[in-house]
Amino acid sequence: MKKGFTLMELIIVVVIIGILAMVGLPQFFRVAERGRSAEAIAALGALRSAELRFAAETNSTTNVATNLDMDVPGITPNTPALRFFTITFGNPVNPNTNPTAVVARAQRNNVSNSYGNYILHIQADGVFFCTGGANNICDLVTPK
Repeated sequence: MKKGFTLMELIIVVVIIGILAMVGLPQFFRVAERGRSAEAIAALGALRSAELRFAAETNSTTNVATNLDMDVPGITPNTPALRFFTITFGNPVNPNTNPTAVVARAQRNNVSNSYGNYILHIQADGVFFCTGGANNICDLVTPK
């Protein structure tokens, strides 16, 4: 009597593994992208706080990194950039009179997946929103 698997059993196992991979890989990439966006969300939250502290003294936000009491990743000299995003400032505004103004944004760079470039924005009132991208990426990465 021979021991081992038949060709049909091996084909069935390969098909089952293929189906599991087809279902699991997209979910893995969504979770990975959500993790990458956490880098930008944390940086934007800290930048918003620094902007509000600056505005408490001057009645306006700033778009000059050296005016803030923090090192802005990729903008302040000798500060490393974020790995997956590029930070930019919004226009200076008074956050008390214009709380929905964008104080900073983070654009996704080096995209090699199906989500495309998207931009996370943070307003003076702390609300995040997302523009651009594909495959509903903004629904996935925007904090609720």
